Amino acid sequence: MTEHPREREVKFEVPDDFDLPPLGRAVERSSVKLHARYWDTADRRLLRWGHTLRHRHASDGSEDGWTLKVGVPPGAPTAGAILDRQEVDAPGSPDEPPARLAALVLGTVRGAPLEPIATIETDRDVLHVGIVEVSDDRVSSSVDGMAGPSFRQIEIEAKGPGADPLLAALSRRLIRAGAKTTTAAKLETVLGGRPEPEVVIPQLRSKARVDVLVAYALARSVIRLIGEDPKLRAGADADPVHDARVATRRLRSDLKTLEPYLVPVEGLREELGWLGGLLGAVRDLDVLIERLDARIRQLPRPDRTAAAPILTMLKDEHERRRSELLDGLGSVRYLTLLDELIETSRTPPMNDPTDRRRARRALRKVTRKAWRRTARAVDRLEPSPPDAALHEIRKRAKRARYAAELGREVFGKRAMRLAQRLADVQDELGALQDTVVAEERLRSSQLPNDSAFVAGMLVCGERAARAEARGRWRPAWKAARSKRLRRWLV
Repeated sequence: MTEHPREREVKFEVPDDFDLPPLGRAVERSSVKLHARYWDTADRRLLRWGHTLRHRHASDGSEDGWTLKVGVPPGAPTAGAILDRQEVDAPGSPDEPPARLAALVLGTVRGAPLEPIATIETDRDVLHVGIVEVSDDRVSSSVDGMAGPSFRQIEIEAKGPGADPLLAALSRRLIRAGAKTTTAAKLETVLGGRPEPEVVIPQLRSKARVDVLVAYALARSVIRLIGEDPKLRAGADADPVHDARVATRRLRSDLKTLEPYLVPVEGLREELGWLGGLLGAVRDLDVLIERLDARIRQLPRPDRTAAAPILTMLKDEHERRRSELLDGLGSVRYLTLLDELIETSRTPPMNDPTDRRRARRALRKVTRKAWRRTARAVDRLEPSPPDAALHEIRKRAKRARYAAELGREVFGKRAMRLAQRLADVQDELGALQDTVVAEERLRSSQLPNDSAFVAGMLVCGERAARAEARGRWRPAWKAARSKRLRRWLV
C-alpha cells in the first residue's frame, strides 16, 4: 500500500459546450480514458462521512488499482472551495476491495458489507500548467445496471508544494468564464447528492431547549472522533491520535457536565475511558519522544550518542502501544461503542423527555458548577502543592473550559473569553505534568551506565522546567478568576 501526499484540488461544474479560457502556457497535454467502479455500503456510509472507495483503470496504463479518499466529515471545518483529502492507494483485483483498505474504513462502515454501487467512465483531457494539473472531464455513469447522469466537470489539482496561489488564479479565470465551483465528488453527482449524514450538529440558539444542547455537545465530538478513525488506522501520524483523544475526552467531560439532564450514562463514560486510555498511551509517548528528542539534540555529541538507547526504548514502546490501539480499533467493543455514540447523539437519553428548560439556563448552571468546583479545589491547595494535586486542578480546569466552550453559540465572546483563560491554566499545568511524566519514565528505565548518566542529566532539565511551570500557573489562574469573565454566569 502507498500513502500519497494530501490531494488538494478545486472542482467546477460546466455545461457541455463550455469554452475553456486561456489558463497559461501548458507544459504538457494528454488524454486518457478512465473506468472507475465505486464501492460503499447499501446505506452509503462511506459517502455519508465524505469518503469514497474505488477501483480505477486508465487506458494508458498509468493507473490500475484501488484508491480510498478520506474526506472531511459533514459539519467539520473546510478550506472553502479547496478539497483537501488524504488518498491511500493499494493494488488488487477489481472484484473485491483489498483487505487493507477495508480495514481502514472499518470504523466508518462498522460491519456493514461493501458492495459496488456505481460505475463512472471519464474521458479526460489533461493540461499541466506550472505545478497545477487541469483536468477537463466528460463523465458518463451507470447505477444498478441502469444508465446514470452524464456531465462535464473541470478539476484543477496541486501537484507540488506552494501551488495554492496558482490554484486561486486559475479558479478566478474559470469562474469569470462561467464555471461554478463545487465540492461534490463525481460519485455524489452521479447519485444525486450526498446522503443525509449519520450525525448532524443541531443549531444551538439562545431559545433552544436543553435536549438540543445535549445533542449539540455530543454530535460535535462524535463527528470528530469518527472522522479521525480512518486516519488513525492509515499511519502513525500524531495529529489524528491527538484529535481523537481530545474528542473522547470532551465526550466524557460533556456527559459528566450534562449529567443532571441525562439518564445514567456511566457505562458509556467507562467505555470512552477505555478508548481514551488506548489513545492516551500512544499520545503520551508521541509527546514524550518529541520532548526528549529536542532536549537530546542540544547535548554534546558523546552524550547524544549515549542517549540513543533512551529514544529507542521509547519508540519500541510506542510501537507496542500503537499495536494495542489498532487491536482495540478492530474490536467488536469499539465498533459497538461507535454505534452507541451515534445513537446517543441522534437521540440524547434525557431523564425527562418533556423538559422544556432553555439551553441558556442550563449552560449557565453547568458552567457555574464546573467553575466553582475548580475554584474550591484551588483554594484547598497547600502553599507548595504536590504534583498530583496540581494535575487534578488541571483536569478540573479542563472540564470547566469545556463547559464554557459549550456556550459559544449562545453567549459568544463572553463564554470564549472565560474558556481561553481556563485553557491558559490548563496549558501551564499541562507543561508541568509533562515534566512529571518525563522524569518518571526516565527514572524507571533500565539503561546502560552511560545512558543512565545522560538520563540523569535529562531529569535535572525536567526538574528545572517544572520549577518554571510552577511559577507560571498561579498568574494564569489569577487571570482566569477575574469576576468580569463570569458576569454572564449570573
